[in-house]
Amino acid sequence: MAGMCGLMASLVVVGSYATLVSSGRVPPLLPAPQFYSKVGAAPRYEPVTSGYIPLGRTEISVPILMYHYIDALPKNYDRVTYNLTVTPTNFRQQMDYLRDNGYHAITFDDLRLYFTGVRPLPSRPVVITIDDGYRDLYTNAFPVLQAHDFTAVAYIVTSFVNRPRYVTSDMVMAMDRAGIEIASHTVDHADLARAAAPSVTYEVVASKLWLEKLLGHPILDFAYPSGKFNIVDEQVLERAGYSTAVTEQESTYHLWATRYAWSRTRVWGAWKLSDFIKGLGPVEPYLVGVTQPQSLS
Repeated sequence: MAGMCGLMASLVVVGSYATLVSSGRVPPLLPAPQFYSKVGAAPRYEPVTSGYIPLGRTEISVPILMYHYIDALPKNYDRVTYNLTVTPTNFRQQMDYLRDNGYHAITFDDLRLYFTGVRPLPSRPVVITIDDGYRDLYTNAFPVLQAHDFTAVAYIVTSFVNRPRYVTSDMVMAMDRAGIEIASHTVDHADLARAAAPSVTYEVVASKLWLEKLLGHPILDFAYPSGKFNIVDEQVLERAGYSTAVTEQESTYHLWATRYAWSRTRVWGAWKLSDFIKGLGPVEPYLVGVTQPQSLS
């Protein structure tokens, strides 16, 4: 009964907000995004001597890697599944390369703190993102990330949670507690570029509220399903309290001013390790010396 009441309350909030959107009177749903600290979170990377990216740059090269399935190919797979599937062996080799070559896995919290002048980035930063919340995110990718002491960003489609092929609520909470950033990927994996404003609002607000209720902290980051979006979607995201959104456009260069349309690097299932290395793009120049980037703990 309590769960049903909570759901009804969320729908009332979403419905009221959609009405404001359609009327053209759209106040922020939440206060401006606040940076937060996860109490008790383990450090994501140790102090390093390889260098750091100093504050003050308006554009930096940081690969935001995009994954979907981390699993063996099924027996009867189509071309789409083949392209989206990275085998556990290849994923482990890719993470080995990042670790062995001095890359530091960061999240969008770190990019926020850099672009707002709060904290430098470690040398060779990389954001590892995994879309949709398939079960292999937890069973195959998460253990490899932990073994490498890497964080990542998991974009969750909230209505898919607890379905047979997807992560459960407990899995989402466990990854969040372990330092994986949980972010929104809409309620139903809807095509936002074709949706009317009230539908867009429902997809981005309801998914945010659901994840925030589950995890007990703000959800600030978003991925457009299939990378499809328009200027109205960007405006709705900002008003709903999101701080960034990622697309499927290809580039490793990012500006804070374009944070609602950041590009990513798709990791293809057919890639060899040499393709992966090339996809990381140019290394952002860094200063050599000791720096001690701190975790958000």
